[in-house]
Amino acid sequence: MRKLFVAALLVAVAPPAWRVAEACGDKFLLVGRGLRLQRAYAAVHPGNILIFAKPSTKESAAIRDPQFQKNLRQAGHALSVIEDLGLFEQALGSGSFDIVLADVAEAPRIDRLVAAAPSRPTPLYVAYPSAFKDKALQEQYLCTLKATDRPIRFLDRIESEMKSRAPKRASKG
Repeated sequence: MRKLFVAALLVAVAPPAWRVAEACGDKFLLVGRGLRLQRAYAAVHPGNILIFAKPSTKESAAIRDPQFQKNLRQAGHALSVIEDLGLFEQALGSGSFDIVLADVAEAPRIDRLVAAAPSRPTPLYVAYPSAFKDKALQEQYLCTLKATDRPIRFLDRIESEMKSRAPKRASKG
């Protein structure tokens, strides 16, 4: 009889106690129910991004990194990667891009091509370790991203650019 009473008491008391433990986000502490950081970031203003990265330069490996590109796609951005300048020029002329990511050393050439593009994408230049010494180049092209930055820094910068472009996109559509 005593065992029956203890079992009935556990059945009556355990469910309410369990519900209390799940209040205010505590359910994320349960095993297997956590939220991964990579999946937590979703762009409010997803954009169409064109990456220009020469395959011959070792330094452009940061923006050619498959994990970096995966993070951009998971955030909701459409992504195109081009490694040839001629194809890059064709893509700018025929496609509709919001952001162009490129090495700051390519900035003079990219600026000229972006200015002639019909979609008028915003160029974002990435500074690589060899360019860290050239402060004038970074300041001239407003280089706010570094190859050593974490992906969340790139995502934040892209999101702020897309947010500034949002009124322009709404008036076109």
